[in-house]
Amino acid sequence: MKIVYVITQATWGGAQAHLYSLIQQQVRLGNAVTLVCGKTGWLSTRIGADFPSVDVVPISSLVRQIAPICDLSAIHALRTLLRSKRPDVVHLHSSKAGMIGRLATAGLGFNVIFTVHGWGFTPGVGKKRQLLMKSIEKLLRHLTTYYICVSQFDYELGVQNGVITKRRPGCVIHNGVTELDMPVKPERRERFVLSMAARFDVPKRQDILIRALSELPEEVPVVCNLLGDGPLLQECKNLAVRLNVSSKVQFRGVVDNVQHYYQQSDVAVLISDYEALPISLVEALAQRLPIIASHVGGIDELIHENGFLVDNDPKQIAEKIILLYRSNQMAQLKRNSYRIYEHQYTEQAMLEQTQACYLQCLA
Repeated sequence: MKIVYVITQATWGGAQAHLYSLIQQQVRLGNAVTLVCGKTGWLSTRIGADFPSVDVVPISSLVRQIAPICDLSAIHALRTLLRSKRPDVVHLHSSKAGMIGRLATAGLGFNVIFTVHGWGFTPGVGKKRQLLMKSIEKLLRHLTTYYICVSQFDYELGVQNGVITKRRPGCVIHNGVTELDMPVKPERRERFVLSMAARFDVPKRQDILIRALSELPEEVPVVCNLLGDGPLLQECKNLAVRLNVSSKVQFRGVVDNVQHYYQQSDVAVLISDYEALPISLVEALAQRLPIIASHVGGIDELIHENGFLVDNDPKQIAEKIILLYRSNQMAQLKRNSYRIYEHQYTEQAMLEQTQACYLQCLA
């Protein structure tokens, strides 16, 4: 099988980690894989180093924002490549790559799968953007063979808005991860460790978490690992200084494996304006962590008696941190997280379901 994967940014993030797993599996199966990306970074570097057989093709005009001249150039470049490769499956990831990729395949007769890591019209984005992206998706559905949604929330949103239909069907394949071997954790550390793994960029809200830390009483000995980088990193560092919580925040930068940090954490946190189903929280489940997360998108599919859903309010977040710090039910919460992971968020299940989707499209 020949597969071309397309993603807008090959940097560090959940969609990129998801795509790494898919490519790794296809290489194991002996399939011919091409990765097309706009901005290069963590993903393209790792793929190039780990899988020399994969053809990594940067297209500099494939950019995240709407840019007509760049977009036309990207469509032409991708269309030329696809005509040359003649893939069995074109698998698109991220909203912009989904747009460019489908336009590039128009009339070529390829099987086009679009994985939705969050719709461009999801609640939480601006109303004008919602209207624009909904209109674009309805136009592009005719160029889509099959949709994969990483959350039930996104699947239902696609159906409700007339994007996923009987003629243009889709399914839910949850993000999945492989758990790392877990060292024995002490029941109670000297400090209560929180970890949030996310790019410092829209829609993530590390700033709200930092404000929540400033609401905690001194007797709660918390330290918070913030993993990742991005354009809002320096702004968040400045905020931590201004609120006098620098001693409580560790900015760790991009890390190779989030689960290593989770192994030394007590709670996973994700504060965001909108989400699909964040892979960072799936990794938290695999490491048996209770979770505090924004009540947006598909996140509530991950929370079942293993943590708290919160509004993006610093005081409310601080209250939940205190509740977990003082809780005598942490062991049960950890067991609940792992049970959720085992039931529907393993990497093997994700890979098997995705492969079945490919074969279904080729049948």
